[in-house]
Formats: sequence, structure tokens, C-alpha cells
Amino acid sequence: MSKKKLPQSVQIAIAVAALLFVAVAGYFVLVKPQKGKATDLSTEIAAQDQQISEARALLAQAKHAQKVRVADLFRLTKAMPDQPDEAGIVLELSNVARQSGISFDSMALQGSTAVSGYQVVPINVVFEGNFFQLTDFLFRLRNLVDVRRGALAADGRLFTVDTISFEEGQLQFPQIRATLLIDAYIYGTGSTVSAPPQTTTPATTTGATTTPATTTTGATTPTTTTTTPATTTPTTTTAPTTTTPSAAAAPSSTGTN
Repeated sequence: MSKKKLPQSVQIAIAVAALLFVAVAGYFVLVKPQKGKATDLSTEIAAQDQQISEARALLAQAKHAQKVRVADLFRLTKAMPDQPDEAGIVLELSNVARQSGISFDSMALQGSTAVSGYQVVPINVVFEGNFFQLTDFLFRLRNLVDVRRGALAADGRLFTVDTISFEEGQLQFPQIRATLLIDAYIYGTGSTVSAPPQTTTPATTTGATTTPATTTTGATTPTTTTTTPATTTPTTTTAPTTTTPSAAAAPSSTGTN
């Protein structure tokens, strides 16, 4: 008895169903897991791209940033030290004044004032000179610290002129008497740093020293003069007393003979 063949349409339907089953099974077994892995890889790639972009941005900033060298730190410390150094301030200003052809009549350092990240030391100076000497002094003071071609140049301490006023000097025009308020700077805001007021008056100090010396000499001279007559008087009185006994002894010997 021979087997009955299925109709061709049924065979086609079975073949199509088998193909669909294989395709669906292949999708769930092979394609879908790989698709999930592909999604995870895409997320990782995006994260890596973000990190690369951030790294490139940091690299670009590092290229544009200036390198801090030891020489730069040394110049910065010279321009703004972390100690008040009142003697150094006086010497620096006196040196600039000498180069400008002027000399200070007085110089007074005031107490330091703390600001954000640094301190300010005000200095009052007074001098007499002509206008060109004043201009030269301000020019030299300004050029102690400067930025040249993008680099810090420090030939001394950093000073700024807060206020300036001048009037006609004792020798009249073109001589002027200038009064300046100059600020020096200290790095940091340490509470232990203090700059008590100090006044330097060279002309007044010299006169005061000479006056006591003259007074002392005058006081000693009268004391010596008074002692000399006192010594002479006892000597004169003793001489007559010794002579009188000698004269009395001579008659006594004559009477005996």
C-alpha cells in the first residue's frame, strides 16, 4: 500500500513554517544576544569618547598654561616677600631716591593692613627737589617690578604710590616739597607680622646729637673752676701758721745765754 503524498500547497506551508521557526529560533538564540552586546558596546564607546574629549580639553589647557619655573618663583618672592623686612624697605627706597638725585627729609613706616591674600605696609616719605627728580623717582619706583614680553621682571620690591602731593619748597620754584604715601606688599596674611611706626629724620637727629654734647661740656667746666680756688685757700692759710712758731723760738734761746 503506497503512502499518499501531501498536497503541494501543504508542503509549501510546512516548509515556510519550518523556515519561520528556524529564523525565530536563530534570532532569539544568535541575533538578540549579540544585539544586546552591541548596545552595551555602543554605550561603552560613547563613554570612552567622552573621556577622550575631556582628556583632549585638559591637554589643550595644559599646553596654553605657562610653566612655573624656579626662576619665576624667585622673582615673585623678590617682588612680594612673605616677611615685612622694614630695613629692606628703607634701603630700597633710599637707593631709588639716591639714583634719582634726591634725599628724604623723613620716612615713616606704618602698621601693616591685611587684605585678601596679602598685606599692605603704608610708608610716608617727604623730600625736597625739583619736578624732574620727582618724575624720575616715580619712574624708577614703577620699573622695579614689571612684566616684559609676558615674563615677570623683578629688580626689587613691589611698590605702588597711593597718594602724592607737593608744594613750593623753601628755595621756591622750581624746588618743590613732595609728600608721598607709598605702599609695600607682603605675601600672605599672617597674624604675627607687624610693622610698628618708625620715623627716620636724618637732619633732625644730627642736630639733637650735637646739642647734648655742648651742654655736657659746659656743665663740667664750672665744676673744675670752683674746685681750684678751694684748694688754693687752705695752702695760703697754712704758710703763716708755720712761720709764727719759728719766730717765737729764737728769742727763747737768746735769753738763756
